[in-house]
Amino acid sequence: MVRYTFVFVFLVSLLLVILTIPGRLLPVPLAAARLLLGLILALFCPGYALQAVLFPRRNGPDGFNRLALSVGISLALVPLLALALDQLPWGINLGFVVSAEVGVTLLALVTAWARWHRLPPESRWDWSLPSAVLARSLEGRPRFWVYVGMAGILAVGLWLLLAVVRLAGTGNPTTEFYLLGPDGWAGGYPRRAMVGRPLTVTVGVINGEETTVDYRLEVVDGDYLLGQTGPVRLNPGAAYEGPVSFTPARAGDAVRVQFLLYRNGLPVPYRTLWLWLRVEE
Repeated sequence: MVRYTFVFVFLVSLLLVILTIPGRLLPVPLAAARLLLGLILALFCPGYALQAVLFPRRNGPDGFNRLALSVGISLALVPLLALALDQLPWGINLGFVVSAEVGVTLLALVTAWARWHRLPPESRWDWSLPSAVLARSLEGRPRFWVYVGMAGILAVGLWLLLAVVRLAGTGNPTTEFYLLGPDGWAGGYPRRAMVGRPLTVTVGVINGEETTVDYRLEVVDGDYLLGQTGPVRLNPGAAYEGPVSFTPARAGDAVRVQFLLYRNGLPVPYRTLWLWLRVEE
Protein backbone atom coordinates (compact mmCIF):
# COMPACT_ATOMS: atom_id res chain seq x y z
CA MET A 1 0.00 0.00 0.00
CA VAL A 2 2.83 2.42 0.80
CA ARG A 3 4.29 1.83 -2.65
CA TYR A 4 1.03 2.94 -4.26
CA THR A 5 0.90 6.11 -2.19
CA PHE A 6 4.46 6.97 -3.23
CA VAL A 7 3.50 6.41 -6.87
CA PHE A 8 0.41 8.61 -6.37
CA VAL A 9 2.50 11.47 -4.95
CA PHE A 10 4.99 11.14 -7.81
CA LEU A 11 2.26 11.20 -10.47
CA VAL A 12 0.55 14.23 -8.94
CA SER A 13 3.88 16.11 -8.96
CA LEU A 14 4.68 15.06 -12.53
CA LEU A 15 1.26 15.96 -13.94
CA LEU A 16 1.25 19.34 -12.20
CA VAL A 17 4.65 20.19 -13.69
CA ILE A 18 3.40 19.21 -17.16
CA LEU A 19 0.31 21.41 -16.80
CA THR A 20 2.39 24.33 -15.49
CA ILE A 21 5.05 24.31 -18.23
CA PRO A 22 2.92 26.14 -20.87
CA GLY A 23 2.79 29.26 -18.66
CA ARG A 24 -0.35 30.54 -20.39
CA LEU A 25 -4.07 30.28 -19.83
CA LEU A 26 -5.28 26.70 -20.27
CA PRO A 27 -8.66 25.42 -21.48
CA VAL A 28 -11.17 25.11 -18.66
CA PRO A 29 -10.82 21.30 -18.18
CA LEU A 30 -7.03 21.48 -18.01
CA ALA A 31 -7.16 24.55 -15.75
CA ALA A 32 -9.54 22.72 -13.41
CA ALA A 33 -7.23 19.69 -13.39
CA ARG A 34 -4.25 21.92 -12.62
CA LEU A 35 -6.16 23.56 -9.77
CA LEU A 36 -7.11 20.18 -8.29
CA LEU A 37 -3.55 18.84 -8.59
CA GLY A 38 -2.19 22.07 -7.11
CA LEU A 39 -4.46 21.74 -4.08
CA ILE A 40 -3.39 18.13 -3.56
CA LEU A 41 0.27 19.13 -3.84
CA ALA A 42 -0.04 22.13 -1.53
CA LEU A 43 -2.15 20.41 1.13
CA PHE A 44 -0.86 16.85 1.16
CA CYS A 45 2.05 15.65 -0.98
CA PRO A 46 5.15 17.34 0.54
CA GLY A 47 3.94 16.70 4.08
CA TYR A 48 3.21 13.07 3.32
CA ALA A 49 6.68 12.55 1.86
CA LEU A 50 8.38 14.31 4.79
CA GLN A 51 6.47 12.38 7.44
CA ALA A 52 7.44 9.16 5.64
CA VAL A 53 11.09 10.24 5.91
CA LEU A 54 10.73 10.85 9.64
CA PHE A 55 8.68 7.75 10.48
CA PRO A 56 9.47 4.83 8.16
CA ARG A 57 8.96 2.16 10.86
CA ARG A 58 5.80 0.34 11.88
CA ASN A 59 6.00 1.59 15.47
CA GLY A 60 5.52 5.21 14.37
CA PRO A 61 2.25 7.18 14.18
CA ASP A 62 -0.87 5.40 12.97
CA GLY A 63 -2.63 6.16 9.71
CA PHE A 64 -4.89 8.97 10.93
CA ASN A 65 -2.02 10.73 12.69
CA ARG A 66 0.07 10.40 9.53
CA LEU A 67 -2.68 12.06 7.51
CA ALA A 68 -2.85 14.90 10.03
CA LEU A 69 0.94 15.27 9.92
CA SER A 70 0.86 15.33 6.13
CA VAL A 71 -1.61 18.19 6.02
CA GLY A 72 0.05 20.12 8.84
CA ILE A 73 3.57 19.86 7.42
CA SER A 74 2.33 20.80 3.94
CA LEU A 75 0.52 23.89 5.22
CA ALA A 76 3.62 24.97 7.17
CA LEU A 77 5.90 24.38 4.18
CA VAL A 78 4.04 26.59 1.68
CA PRO A 79 4.67 29.97 3.40
CA LEU A 80 8.28 29.01 4.15
CA LEU A 81 8.91 28.29 0.47
CA ALA A 82 7.17 31.53 -0.51
CA LEU A 83 9.38 33.54 1.86
CA ALA A 84 12.50 31.83 0.53
CA LEU A 85 11.54 32.44 -3.11
CA ASP A 86 10.77 36.09 -2.39
CA GLN A 87 14.38 36.59 -1.31
CA LEU A 88 15.81 35.10 -4.50
CA PRO A 89 16.57 37.22 -7.58
CA TRP A 90 13.76 35.75 -9.70
CA GLY A 91 11.04 36.33 -7.10
CA ILE A 92 7.70 34.50 -6.92
CA ASN A 93 5.66 33.25 -9.85
CA LEU A 94 3.62 30.16 -10.61
CA GLY A 95 6.44 28.23 -12.27
CA PHE A 96 8.96 28.77 -9.48
CA VAL A 97 6.43 28.01 -6.72
CA VAL A 98 5.41 24.74 -8.38
CA SER A 99 9.04 23.84 -9.06
CA ALA A 100 9.99 24.44 -5.42
CA GLU A 101 7.04 22.42 -4.09
CA VAL A 102 7.68 19.57 -6.52
CA GLY A 103 11.43 19.64 -5.85
CA VAL A 104 10.98 19.36 -2.08
CA THR A 105 8.33 16.65 -2.54
CA LEU A 106 10.41 14.50 -4.88
CA LEU A 107 13.56 14.87 -2.78
CA ALA A 108 11.66 13.81 0.34
CA LEU A 109 9.93 11.02 -1.60
CA VAL A 110 13.22 9.50 -2.77
CA THR A 111 14.65 9.74 0.74
CA ALA A 112 11.51 8.19 2.25
CA TRP A 113 11.57 5.31 -0.24
CA ALA A 114 15.25 4.62 0.46
CA ARG A 115 14.74 4.59 4.24
CA TRP A 116 11.57 2.49 4.03
CA HIS A 117 13.05 -0.01 1.56
CA ARG A 118 16.17 -0.66 3.68
CA LEU A 119 14.11 -1.82 6.64
CA PRO A 120 13.19 -5.49 7.11
CA PRO A 121 9.68 -6.18 5.74
CA GLU A 122 8.30 -6.89 9.21
CA SER A 123 9.57 -3.48 10.47
CA ARG A 124 8.26 -1.35 7.61
CA TRP A 125 5.31 0.90 8.18
CA ASP A 126 2.34 0.12 5.95
CA TRP A 127 -1.25 1.25 5.71
CA SER A 128 -3.75 -0.98 7.41
CA LEU A 129 -6.98 -1.84 5.64
CA PRO A 130 -9.40 1.05 6.16
CA SER A 131 -12.09 -1.32 7.47
CA ALA A 132 -9.77 -2.65 10.14
CA VAL A 133 -8.69 0.83 11.16
CA LEU A 134 -12.29 2.03 11.35
CA ALA A 135 -13.30 -1.05 13.33
CA ARG A 136 -10.61 -0.37 15.93
CA SER A 137 -11.47 3.31 16.08
CA LEU A 138 -15.18 2.59 16.57
CA GLU A 139 -14.78 0.16 19.44
CA GLY A 140 -16.91 1.34 22.32
CA ARG A 141 -18.15 4.44 20.49
CA PRO A 142 -21.72 5.06 19.28
CA ARG A 143 -21.80 4.93 15.51
CA PHE A 144 -24.43 7.65 15.45
CA TRP A 145 -21.89 10.31 16.40
CA VAL A 146 -19.47 9.02 13.81
CA TYR A 147 -22.11 9.45 11.13
CA VAL A 148 -22.95 12.91 12.47
CA GLY A 149 -19.28 13.87 12.27
CA MET A 150 -18.93 12.59 8.72
CA ALA A 151 -22.08 14.45 7.67
CA GLY A 152 -20.78 17.63 9.30
CA ILE A 153 -17.44 17.37 7.49
CA LEU A 154 -19.25 16.83 4.19
CA ALA A 155 -21.53 19.81 4.81
CA VAL A 156 -18.61 22.10 5.66
CA GLY A 157 -16.73 20.95 2.57
CA LEU A 158 -19.72 21.64 0.32
CA TRP A 159 -20.22 25.05 1.93
CA LEU A 160 -16.59 25.98 1.33
CA LEU A 161 -16.82 24.78 -2.27
CA LEU A 162 -19.94 26.88 -2.91
CA ALA A 163 -18.31 29.90 -1.26
CA VAL A 164 -15.23 29.58 -3.48
CA VAL A 165 -17.38 29.24 -6.62
CA ARG A 166 -19.46 32.25 -5.64
CA LEU A 167 -16.40 34.39 -4.92
CA ALA A 168 -14.83 33.33 -8.20
CA GLY A 169 -17.94 34.36 -10.09
CA THR A 170 -18.58 37.66 -8.30
CA GLY A 171 -15.11 38.90 -7.47
CA ASN A 172 -14.35 42.58 -7.24
CA PRO A 173 -13.38 44.26 -10.53
CA THR A 174 -9.64 44.52 -10.88
CA THR A 175 -6.81 45.23 -13.28
CA GLU A 176 -4.48 42.54 -14.58
CA PHE A 177 -0.88 43.69 -14.80
CA TYR A 178 1.89 41.42 -16.08
CA LEU A 179 5.27 41.23 -17.80
CA LEU A 180 6.14 39.05 -20.77
CA GLY A 181 9.52 37.82 -21.90
CA PRO A 182 10.87 37.99 -25.46
CA ASP A 183 8.96 34.86 -26.50
CA GLY A 184 5.62 36.31 -25.39
CA TRP A 185 5.36 34.09 -22.30
CA ALA A 186 5.48 34.90 -18.61
CA GLY A 187 9.14 33.94 -18.30
CA GLY A 188 12.54 34.34 -19.90
CA TYR A 189 12.99 37.83 -18.49
CA PRO A 190 16.38 39.56 -18.72
CA ARG A 191 18.63 38.79 -15.75
CA ARG A 192 21.79 40.70 -16.68
CA ALA A 193 22.22 44.30 -17.73
CA MET A 194 24.81 47.04 -18.16
CA VAL A 195 24.67 50.51 -16.63
CA GLY A 196 23.49 52.97 -19.24
CA ARG A 197 22.41 50.30 -21.73
CA PRO A 198 18.62 50.15 -22.34
CA LEU A 199 16.56 47.01 -21.81
CA THR A 200 13.09 46.33 -23.19
CA VAL A 201 10.32 44.12 -21.85
CA THR A 202 6.66 43.75 -22.79
CA VAL A 203 4.07 45.08 -20.36
CA GLY A 204 0.47 43.89 -20.36
CA VAL A 205 -2.57 45.56 -18.80
CA ILE A 206 -6.18 44.30 -18.90
CA ASN A 207 -8.88 46.62 -17.64
CA GLY A 208 -11.39 44.70 -15.53
CA GLU A 209 -12.64 47.76 -13.63
CA GLU A 210 -16.01 48.05 -15.44
CA THR A 211 -15.16 51.66 -16.28
CA THR A 212 -12.72 53.50 -18.53
CA VAL A 213 -9.32 53.93 -16.87
CA ASP A 214 -6.19 55.92 -17.77
CA TYR A 215 -3.05 53.93 -16.94
CA ARG A 216 0.51 55.19 -16.61
CA LEU A 217 3.65 53.14 -16.00
CA GLU A 218 6.91 54.08 -14.30
CA VAL A 219 10.03 51.92 -14.06
CA VAL A 220 12.07 52.81 -10.99
CA ASP A 221 15.06 51.64 -8.96
CA GLY A 222 14.68 53.29 -5.58
CA ASP A 223 14.78 57.04 -6.29
CA TYR A 224 15.96 56.53 -9.89
CA LEU A 225 13.35 56.87 -12.64
CA LEU A 226 14.53 54.42 -15.30
CA GLY A 227 11.69 54.66 -17.80
CA GLN A 228 8.01 55.40 -18.25
CA THR A 229 5.15 55.04 -20.68
CA GLY A 230 1.57 56.23 -21.01
CA PRO A 231 -0.96 57.38 -20.31
CA VAL A 232 -2.94 54.61 -22.00
CA ARG A 233 -6.73 54.78 -21.92
CA LEU A 234 -8.52 51.43 -21.80
CA ASN A 235 -12.24 50.80 -21.97
CA PRO A 236 -13.78 48.08 -19.76
CA GLY A 237 -12.47 44.69 -20.84
CA ALA A 238 -9.85 46.18 -23.17
CA ALA A 239 -6.24 45.00 -23.09
CA TYR A 240 -2.89 46.59 -23.88
CA GLU A 241 0.45 44.94 -24.52
CA GLY A 242 3.44 46.99 -25.55
CA PRO A 243 7.18 47.39 -25.06
CA VAL A 244 8.63 49.52 -22.31
CA SER A 245 12.32 50.44 -22.25
CA PHE A 246 14.36 51.34 -19.22
CA THR A 247 18.02 52.07 -18.56
CA PRO A 248 19.72 50.75 -15.38
CA ALA A 249 21.33 53.56 -13.41
CA ARG A 250 23.58 51.69 -10.97
CA ALA A 251 25.60 48.50 -10.73
CA GLY A 252 24.79 45.67 -8.35
CA ASP A 253 24.44 41.91 -8.04
CA ALA A 254 20.73 42.10 -7.09
CA VAL A 255 19.16 45.33 -8.36
CA ARG A 256 15.39 45.40 -7.86
CA VAL A 257 13.73 47.17 -10.78
CA GLN A 258 10.10 48.00 -10.01
CA PHE A 259 7.28 48.50 -12.51
CA LEU A 260 4.69 50.81 -10.98
CA LEU A 261 1.26 51.04 -12.60
CA TYR A 262 -0.80 54.14 -11.80
CA ARG A 263 -4.43 54.78 -12.72
CA ASN A 264 -6.44 57.95 -13.28
CA GLY A 265 -3.62 60.26 -12.20
CA LEU A 266 -3.51 59.00 -8.61
CA PRO A 267 -0.11 59.41 -6.89
CA VAL A 268 -0.09 55.94 -5.30
CA PRO A 269 0.82 52.89 -7.42
CA TYR A 270 -2.16 50.63 -8.11
CA ARG A 271 -0.16 47.56 -9.14
CA THR A 272 3.52 46.70 -8.69
CA LEU A 273 5.80 44.19 -10.39
CA TRP A 274 9.56 43.82 -10.23
CA LEU A 275 12.57 42.19 -11.82
CA TRP A 276 15.85 41.31 -10.15
CA LEU A 277 18.85 42.18 -12.32
CA ARG A 278 22.58 41.73 -12.08
CA VAL A 279 23.84 45.06 -13.39
CA GLU A 280 27.47 45.50 -14.38
CA GLU A 281 29.45 48.66 -15.08
